[in-house]
Amino acid sequence: MAFGHLLMIFITMLISNTASVYKAENVITVQTGSSVQLEVQTDKLPHFNTLVWMNDNSENIVMFIKETVETEISNKYSVDFNQSTFSLTLKNIQKTDSGLYTAKIFGLKFEDAAKYRVSVIDPVDYPVLNWNVTMIAVNSCIVNISCSGHDRTISGRYHSNNCSQEEVALFGMQNLTLNCKEDIVICNYSNPVSWKNDTIQITQLCTSK
Repeated sequence: MAFGHLLMIFITMLISNTASVYKAENVITVQTGSSVQLEVQTDKLPHFNTLVWMNDNSENIVMFIKETVETEISNKYSVDFNQSTFSLTLKNIQKTDSGLYTAKIFGLKFEDAAKYRVSVIDPVDYPVLNWNVTMIAVNSCIVNISCSGHDRTISGRYHSNNCSQEEVALFGMQNLTLNCKEDIVICNYSNPVSWKNDTIQITQLCTSK
C-alpha cells in the first residue's frame, strides 16, 4: 500500500489522546550535521500491530507494520529505522529539524512508546581574548582581560603575583568562563555540543610591556 494512503488511514487515529508506556519526555541536544538515534524501550512495549514515528507537526516519518514486517519511510527525511529495536536515527540533522519526535504504537489501544525533544545547535567559535596592562613594578603588573564569545563578553582583573579569580557567565545554552591559574588566564567558551578555549600568560604580558 502506498505510503501516502497509509498516512491518510492512520493519521487521525494516531494523533488522538493516547496512553503512555514511557515515563518522561527525553531532551537531547545535538550538533548541526551530526546524527542522533532515538530509542524505544522494547522491554516495556505491549503487543502492537503498527508503530509510527512522527514529528511535532503530526507528520509521519516512519510507519512499521509488525505482522508483514513492512516499513514505509517518508522521502522528506534522511533517516534509518531499525526493525528489531524500532529506533529511529536522524541523519545530517539541521536546526530546522529541532522539535518533538514521538513513537506511537497501536493494537488494542493507542500508546506513546517514546518521546524526544530534540534541539539542534551549532558548535561554538573560538573565543577572543583582549587585554591591557598596567605596570606597578619591574616584572609586576595588573592585567585587565576580556573574553568574548559570539556577542557576549566577560572581564576580569588579574595581578601577576596573585592570579586566582574566576568569572562565569551563562547565556542560554552558552557558557563563557574566564579564570586564572598560577599565571595562565584561560577563556573557555562552550555549549552542550562543543567546547573551545584561548589562553594567555600574564608574566609574558608583564615582561613584554
